[in-house]
Amino acid sequence: MAIQEAFGKLGFFEDFQGVAASVSVADATAGTRVNDITLVAIGSAVTFTYTVDESGGIANFVTADNDAASGLALLSSPMVPSSNGTLVVVGRWKASVVSDFRHFLGWQETASLSETVNPFTLSGTTLTANSAGQVVGFYFDAQATTDDVRFMAASDGTASTTAAVTAREGSTTLGSLGILSGATVATDSWITARVEIDTDGTARGYLGAAGMGNQTGLTLVATLKKGALDADALYHPHMHLSQHSTGGVVHEIDYFGATGHRDWAA
Repeated sequence: MAIQEAFGKLGFFEDFQGVAASVSVADATAGTRVNDITLVAIGSAVTFTYTVDESGGIANFVTADNDAASGLALLSSPMVPSSNGTLVVVGRWKASVVSDFRHFLGWQETASLSETVNPFTLSGTTLTANSAGQVVGFYFDAQATTDDVRFMAASDGTASTTAAVTAREGSTTLGSLGILSGATVATDSWITARVEIDTDGTARGYLGAAGMGNQTGLTLVATLKKGALDADALYHPHMHLSQHSTGGVVHEIDYFGATGHRDWAA
């Protein structure tokens, strides 16, 4: 039997407390460390400022050159569902221009520190699943025909469209674009999400946002049944915030965190 002690939890919770001078996160570097997370600029440098006109500790990120397809990825150390589960990642964020906005919050296997891939982009009704290994979480793309936050999974750049689910809107598979949350993505309106992966690979997505019927807490949007995700893969907690054009989007994050359980046998 492996030696254990009381500190069996692992993870982080970045609440962006404190006030510091603005800094520039350079593009195409090995990432910039902030406490227990890493910031990776996408496409161009990103200016990181602590917001001081709102309470609670909020980080403000804006691309320095306002380039198309630029933004920021937030990452932390990977965890394995089968030995560290149940894994939980949480986040709360908003954007100043939702007509030029993309985001992802969830778990992602492949995470390059020079250019972390946004696992899902949606133009009209055409979903592109970018190669990011095993992926599950919530995504939004303002270029979609129907604006909503969607729960989706993929494997090695292929969307898991036929994966079995139980969903709040009655779907039995993820379908071609994922499960609709029933959310309204509005300017400067907070989105709160939680994505879990159990030890057997079962995954769940909870969301809270404007427009949803439940305004007192998070709503279970979908449960992805075991078999679609590799429970032995290494998954990074990942929040991805970007723009698809040059709309000058200001991304603000209230918090980003993840937890798992220590693998004492490792």
